[in-house]
Amino acid sequence: MSQRSYVGGRFSLNVDGWEVGYLKDFSGLSMESEIATHDTATDIHQKKNVANVKWTAGKATCGVGMGKGMSDWMIAAMKKGVQTKGGELRAGDFDYKCKSVLTFEDALMTEIGFPALDGAAKDASYLTLQFEPERVKWNKGNDEDIRGKIGPKQKAWLGANFRVEIDGLKCDRIAKVDAFKWKCSVVPDMLGIFVENTKHPAKITVDDLTFHVSYADHQAWADEARKWFIDGQREEQHERSGRIVYLGPDMKTELGEVRLFNIGFKSFAAADLKSNAEEVKRFKVVMYVERYEWDNKYYDA
Repeated sequence: MSQRSYVGGRFSLNVDGWEVGYLKDFSGLSMESEIATHDTATDIHQKKNVANVKWTAGKATCGVGMGKGMSDWMIAAMKKGVQTKGGELRAGDFDYKCKSVLTFEDALMTEIGFPALDGAAKDASYLTLQFEPERVKWNKGNDEDIRGKIGPKQKAWLGANFRVEIDGLKCDRIAKVDAFKWKCSVVPDMLGIFVENTKHPAKITVDDLTFHVSYADHQAWADEARKWFIDGQREEQHERSGRIVYLGPDMKTELGEVRLFNIGFKSFAAADLKSNAEEVKRFKVVMYVERYEWDNKYYDA
């Protein structure tokens, strides 16, 4: 019988020797060429040649039960801005037998995406993580079983279970937090004697946070917004700290948190008004943040 095609859903990822649990999908780590073109006076067609080769960024979607390797990488990257790791992506056949291995080295985490949180959500929550390696090796698999041991803790993480805390603000009725990202831009150090370039972190940026709050707390927020926008209490000493906490089904157990530093008002909006609307009245607040830190309190080892 001829060799049949493989299916796409059999793969595993490890970071620093630790299996990444609750890995929903993965893309990237592809070979890519940058092409130089030449216009010549003697030919209507352009001449082309390879100017540089690189590996594209790896992109993983995984849950809070991600394992120690990935979790520690996230914590260190967001705290220091610089943390390189290595690992393997293994692809298998229908029987989960490893057929190919991509080994990446000296990778920098460049993006962490946190999902939207909504008290009405019914779906599981996942983080999106992106990293750029300096080197990748592509090898044939050895037919070992790629199935890892995944614990039960990720089942506890739902987009509806969260708590927001910000100094001096009434946060009990925040109904929704829009998705947000942490990013680290990377620049390559291109040296003529090397095919693969070294990569270095250049700048860290974080998204603003958008909160959707029940109108029952509008006056409390409006009072604080007035101090900021009208009364001029918006210097650094007036900025706040806080955290977004991801909770278990009991709404008490803390699975993880994003710590927020130097928070300030960016915009404060009145409620969106609709005649005869059959929905709870809410208003929207956008706040800037200077820095995030992540703490995974409940990962699967």
